Amino acid sequence: MPGLKVGEPAAAFTLKNSSGSDVSLISLTQQGPVALVFYRSAEWCPFCTRQLQALQTDLAKIEQSGIRVVGISYDAPEKSAAAATKLGLTYPLLSDTGSKVIDAYGIRNKEAKGKAEGVPHPVVFIVDGQGIIRAKLMRDGYRERPESAEIVAAAMHLK
Repeated sequence: MPGLKVGEPAAAFTLKNSSGSDVSLISLTQQGPVALVFYRSAEWCPFCTRQLQALQTDLAKIEQSGIRVVGISYDAPEKSAAAATKLGLTYPLLSDTGSKVIDAYGIRNKEAKGKAEGVPHPVVFIVDGQGIIRAKLMRDGYRERPESAEIVAAAMHLK
């Protein structure tokens, strides 16, 4: 599995949300554990939009487990805003337009070319309140994604 490992500190970041405001990992984890959901693009990837919608459907259950969901992609803030509106998402989508955070987590798909250049492998990192990675959820390929139930199960191990 590419990228940072369970037990390692999560790479610090500050990214723009869909309204253009800065959001840092520190500000997220100060409020408790967070699921960092790295996805390819909400603009052109149907597997991503399906995943983002499923997370929204199960959001109350995920949040009841003590974890907040945050999506991260290389989409620009205005594209994330359009996707959030279109898909009815209420959790934040953060924009890593230069793929610097994707690289810091070691999950860039180096085989992706053209409009997909800079996309991450779809991975969910569960980061605790101290900024340590406590779970890493991933599948081979980009069509299959970790499910909400796995995020909830990972949250149970944090307690």
